[in-house]
Amino acid sequence: MACAASLGAAWACAEPQPLATGQVYDGSADAAGVDPDTGPAPGADTVGQTTTTLLPPGDPVELVLNNSYFPKARDVIQTAQTKLRIVQFELTTADTVGLLVAAIIKAKQRGVDVKVLLDDEVTYNTQAVAQLQAAGVLAKLDGNKLRTHAKVVASEQGALFGSTNWSSTSMTKNNETNLLLRDPAAVTQVHAWIDKLWTNPTVPVPIPKGTSKLVTLYADGGYFGLAAPLIDAAKSRIMLCVYGMNIDQSSATAEVTQLAKKLGAAVGRGVKVQVLLEQNADPLQIGNEINGASGSYLAKLGCKVRNDPGFVITHAKFLIVDNVLMLGTNNWGYGGFTAYHEIGAKTADAKLVQSAVDYFGKIWTISSDLAP
Repeated sequence: MACAASLGAAWACAEPQPLATGQVYDGSADAAGVDPDTGPAPGADTVGQTTTTLLPPGDPVELVLNNSYFPKARDVIQTAQTKLRIVQFELTTADTVGLLVAAIIKAKQRGVDVKVLLDDEVTYNTQAVAQLQAAGVLAKLDGNKLRTHAKVVASEQGALFGSTNWSSTSMTKNNETNLLLRDPAAVTQVHAWIDKLWTNPTVPVPIPKGTSKLVTLYADGGYFGLAAPLIDAAKSRIMLCVYGMNIDQSSATAEVTQLAKKLGAAVGRGVKVQVLLEQNADPLQIGNEINGASGSYLAKLGCKVRNDPGFVITHAKFLIVDNVLMLGTNNWGYGGFTAYHEIGAKTADAKLVQSAVDYFGKIWTISSDLAP
């Protein structure tokens, strides 16, 4: 599928080679002291030397931000004992990501059932598949029917998904949002979806029914059906952070247009609506124009719209409505809502929602109001 094949495709095609080089929030290293040029160091528990078979303990649903993704992904891979599934839009095999590739191969060598599914469009994914296959890992491309924009790492103990691509820039320099699920019911549901996707990635794969009481999972085509009623029922606040937004103003029935109008209607009811969009430091980046037009449309509807700082890529994708959080891999456009393989979750967990609110606030504070 070519980048211009469908509305919003430019956003996914732009992701493998982001241009900004700044660190998260304010351009400085985070509390973990990660070097933005070298990425997270593997430390004493380096690849292949894990001493535990259990995923480190934590909340049943955990918010994973920015460069904290790498150690969490490594934990899921290194502690996998029976099953490991990787679904990614892109996979480089060097630098930070190379450490995860090595961990995947180690998992295969210790007898774990490993499958890796990558998107067909990203040229260097072919090399990654070949490298994994040479090591005995069952890996394949998804074909060229639908874009696999989902980003998932799942073992029998946990499932990690969200905005982070398997590129060094995404793991070390971007603003990114992910969820780590330890809830067994939710993990089982994620695996059920991946199994169906692996069998036939050429068609949309809705999320199978699940029994989790902590999260409501959604996948291909499932975002609108959860987001629309949330926005309609909003009472006090809506916070939306998205890397790519492509509102189709020519179509009143397009799902992204419907959601945009619902945001405007919420403003009319007195709801505080804040929208945070990515703006690249490169003025010629095609996404700047797309996001700029969408942001202007929302501003005319009364929404407060800001652009993130040019020195950092805000690749995060999440929506907060009152006390509910939706977080996943979807951009706002035809591709993210309809045409791509995507995955995410809705939750009302108070701790998670507050953490997401705090994260949004940090980026919002250093962002700029949309230029008129």
